Amino acid sequence: MASRAAGADAAGDLRLLRRYEPVLRFTEGELFLPMPVEDYLRTCGLWRTGARRGRGRGGSAERLCAPGEVTPARLAEIGAAGGDLSLRFTERALARSELRAWRRAPGRPRLAAGVSRFAAVGLLSRFIDAVMRLSLLLRRRVPGGTTAAAERDYRAHADPDGCPYYGRVIRDRGFIALQYWFFYAMNDWRSTFAGVNDHEADWEQVTLFLPDPPEPSSRPSWVTFSAHDETGDDLRRRSDDPDLQWRDTHPVVFVGAGSHSGACLPGDYLVTVEPPALGRLFAALRRVSGLFLPWTRANSGTSFGLPFIDYHRGDGPGVGPGEARRWCPVLIDDQTPWVRDYRGLWGLDTGDPFGGERAPAGPRYERDGSLRLSWSDPVGWAALDKEAPSPLAERQAVEGRIAEVDAELAAVTAELDDRSGELRRARAGIRALSGTGAPRDPAALAALETTLRHVRERRQALAEEREALARAVVHGLPREDPHAHLRRRALPNVDPVRTRTRVLRIWSAISAAFLLTGLGLAILGQFGALLPAVGGLAVVMLCAEAFARGHLVQFVAGLLVVAVVAVAAGLATWAALGHWRSAIAVLLILAAAALLSASIRDFFTKR
Repeated sequence: MASRAAGADAAGDLRLLRRYEPVLRFTEGELFLPMPVEDYLRTCGLWRTGARRGRGRGGSAERLCAPGEVTPARLAEIGAAGGDLSLRFTERALARSELRAWRRAPGRPRLAAGVSRFAAVGLLSRFIDAVMRLSLLLRRRVPGGTTAAAERDYRAHADPDGCPYYGRVIRDRGFIALQYWFFYAMNDWRSTFAGVNDHEADWEQVTLFLPDPPEPSSRPSWVTFSAHDETGDDLRRRSDDPDLQWRDTHPVVFVGAGSHSGACLPGDYLVTVEPPALGRLFAALRRVSGLFLPWTRANSGTSFGLPFIDYHRGDGPGVGPGEARRWCPVLIDDQTPWVRDYRGLWGLDTGDPFGGERAPAGPRYERDGSLRLSWSDPVGWAALDKEAPSPLAERQAVEGRIAEVDAELAAVTAELDDRSGELRRARAGIRALSGTGAPRDPAALAALETTLRHVRERRQALAEEREALARAVVHGLPREDPHAHLRRRALPNVDPVRTRTRVLRIWSAISAAFLLTGLGLAILGQFGALLPAVGGLAVVMLCAEAFARGHLVQFVAGLLVVAVVAVAAGLATWAALGHWRSAIAVLLILAAAALLSASIRDFFTKR
């Protein structure tokens, strides 16, 4: 990979970064905006722990620098010596009384009334989420009151007029990658916005891809944002994607509240995390639920798993061209000492075995000290190896493919001649044996014919491709749909109207606790009645869920279908055992009841 060395045409790199720098739009209630690394370090202590897994809470740890002693140069110096290092932004979380006062403070940003994340997902998701929330009591996590303490420290250093980004320019494989790294003092997604995790420090990025050399009057070819579960093709959007919003050459990014991930469109995004060990179980449950719980079909991808809402509303503060706050760019590269030499964590190392509550490493490294793929190979990270960076490169790819196809056509044509000759010779042998009565092998002849057919089909496919490539030399390649490369198109998927009904909001809030209580009582009962009790609890819970969502009639109808099928299966077994007359009589009575029910329903249905 060809990366621009430190000091080489830094002014030119800075001009490129300024021309395309993104616009960040935050959600109302966001507590942390991008801040300077120097201001953050000034408040931090630097610690060495005994193992990479971390013993930042209650284990053996050595403080190397007290707050006020850490600078970028000192961080690089200590980081170069190695060891398991971590910073600590908040030396002391706020006590309960201080936290209550902070929450009541006038003027503190707050999220506008939103939807209930539990109302947007199914009952099983709420149950699983409750279990995972309880696991936080056993896991190592960021202590309560940390967000409030971090917000106080951040506000003491925040610039009301500007925010920094750390810009990097990479030239590789015909692309110019412009990376914009943003540093936040805290990811408060869990504590402030009911998300998945909290952790001190947060590094996020936007990467834009231009052809090398760039076209001065055009927008970037591709745009990528930091995202939760997107990889490869799903990371990037083409410049003409209708989901993207632009201000001249500046892409608009809607930043997740607390999580600081990026999105193209404003809105609320329901995302579920499915533990890998339970993936197959969830898939089976999703198929079953689609049969009897019809409201899960429209959003089957979010019916099970750990639910959370990522708020990308864009109704809060903004940074960048056209916004109240301006960007203050800082150039970094592989030779920037604090980027290169410090591999430790940028905040509290809780030692959370799931990793979600541990602070991240810097822009160059993963938590384990290995290089980030987005830093070492941004083109490969965004799956752009297969995309031509410019029209010239695209034409060269077409011409190169024509040469390859011509060579393959010549080889296939020669093979076709050879196979045809082999088939003729085999046919001659069979004919020669026809008058002798000797055994023949028609299967071998059929196999040769099949092989010849496959070679002929391959030659035809190559000839068609060659013809299409010849047209592309003259007219260019056909323009693909801007979403053709996406496996999953991320869109706002929370229906505020559907999830704000009072009954559903109340039920979604208490259902998981109700289910856990019911299971506990069922287990305390007699062992022989355990299965009937659990079955009855399941029916009651599902009926309540259907009623809260306004689908009770459909659900009951589904239950009746299941009951009829079960009765029919039982009667068939009964008939097979010799009671066929009674079985037929019961079936006729059931059919009569179903017909009468349908007739009464049709009679009262308004036309």
